[in-house]
Amino acid sequence: MSPSRVARSYAEALFSVAQKWGQEDEMGAKLVSLKNRLEEDAELQRIFQQQLLTPEDKEKALKALIPRLSSRTTEETIVDIVNEYQVLLDKAKNREYLEITVAAPLSPTMVSELESRLSSFTGKNIRLQIKVDPKVLGGLVLRWGDQVIDASVKHKLESICAQIKSDRQV
Repeated sequence: MSPSRVARSYAEALFSVAQKWGQEDEMGAKLVSLKNRLEEDAELQRIFQQQLLTPEDKEKALKALIPRLSSRTTEETIVDIVNEYQVLLDKAKNREYLEITVAAPLSPTMVSELESRLSSFTGKNIRLQIKVDPKVLGGLVLRWGDQVIDASVKHKLESICAQIKSDRQV
């Protein structure tokens, strides 16, 4: 079974249990916290990536960090499980995930306005992930599912340069 199918299976099982308990959001928050911790903590990454440790050793080392998952998965799979869980939670809550890349941090007012406009556009509640990348120079890059809308200054400048180059060749 492919890693993404394994992650989806675990995510569906976790989501099903969380729904039965009425704790979908709480489980989602705990999983996101676990994912963030894994991404930030080199020692936890080593535990999950250590192939020589038995599942029992991993469970002892991780204690309360979802020991059932530690016996069969690596850090990457847990991150995939968290991502898949979030997709299921978003779908259940009629929420749409959008990733926005901007050149500088946005004010809370700007984030709220952006969420409001995108919500009106999509007809769904919006869950934004905002990334800051100074290389975009200004504007924004919006990722929504498989679509990318690049309204960055960098993209516009690259387009202008390409146009000038093609005009020179004529």
